[in-house]
Amino acid sequence: MINLLTRACLLAGAFAIVGCATSTQQPQTSPSVVDRPTSVVKPGEPAVVQPQPGAVPKPVPVISLNPAAQSLAKQARQQYLSQDYQGAIATAERGLRIERRAADLYLVLAQSYVQLALPEKAKMFVQQGMRFAAPGSDVAQGLARVQEMVDQGY
Repeated sequence: MINLLTRACLLAGAFAIVGCATSTQQPQTSPSVVDRPTSVVKPGEPAVVQPQPGAVPKPVPVISLNPAAQSLAKQARQQYLSQDYQGAIATAERGLRIERRAADLYLVLAQSYVQLALPEKAKMFVQQGMRFAAPGSDVAQGLARVQEMVDQGY
């Protein structure tokens, strides 16, 4: 078993290698816990694009999820549909350890906790999922429905 110090050194080395490979032409910022990315910035493009007055806003590009997180999201959804709520929770939590911005995993968690009659936990996952769900998306609508159910005491 690798001890904590060795793990920290390995992670630091990996970050140093990745940091050396990135371009330094534009400053890069990492999103905070409450920030939700609104676009994907490509090298050479401005980090913030101001809309033209009177222009119709374009759809926000969706950031693709890690394939492992996508697979776990699909598995968690299947477990939920087969009424294996504890299994769905465990699988969704594994997926969130890989990709914490996966709003569909928060939806599975919220729905599973509703089914297990744990409304406070459901509400917590609704709030977290809404930070990452694209406005108007199926996931955002599902989270809103769960929120309504929790607020009404289902």
